[in-house]
Amino acid sequence: MNFSRLLTEEHKAIRRALDVLNAMTEKAEQRLQVDRHDVNALLIFLHYFADASHQAKEEAILFPALQLSDKSFEPGTLLKKHNEERSLIGQTQVALFTDNSSEFVNSARRLIDILSEHIAGEETVLFPLAEQILTREEAMEITDRMDEADADFGYTQRKLLMDLLQQLAGKYIRKAA
Repeated sequence: MNFSRLLTEEHKAIRRALDVLNAMTEKAEQRLQVDRHDVNALLIFLHYFADASHQAKEEAILFPALQLSDKSFEPGTLLKKHNEERSLIGQTQVALFTDNSSEFVNSARRLIDILSEHIAGEETVLFPLAEQILTREEAMEITDRMDEADADFGYTQRKLLMDLLQQLAGKYIRKAA
């Protein structure tokens, strides 16, 4: 269904951001200089793209639609994960700007692990479940509402965030030989 493809495509960008954060964290672990403005820019990407855009669509559109179609669907655990991820982004930023290297590394590692697990869970459990319980018409309505949410968020803002991610990936992720 289109909505699950759309969300999975967004997961690819979030995974790329996590790869960049991992590279930054590895540099910090090796006590190499990492530009804190680059790290903050990546955390801003995660805040706006992963949370304010992607997760907002799940919380405001997908989860309520699933609850309407299947009364047994309970998004509580998913919402807790989203809140934990939001909190970890903030904790990582605080550690970054208070020059607490070990706390930065710990927070960044937890953020990478939790977001990676969350994405994998959505792709292997949530999206297939949604495709089973939603009708074709409901799925099309969700896709339309997600497209509207993207427009409301701003296509230019999304492009700027993707350009930022591409720039950071180019700087921190080594090219394959």
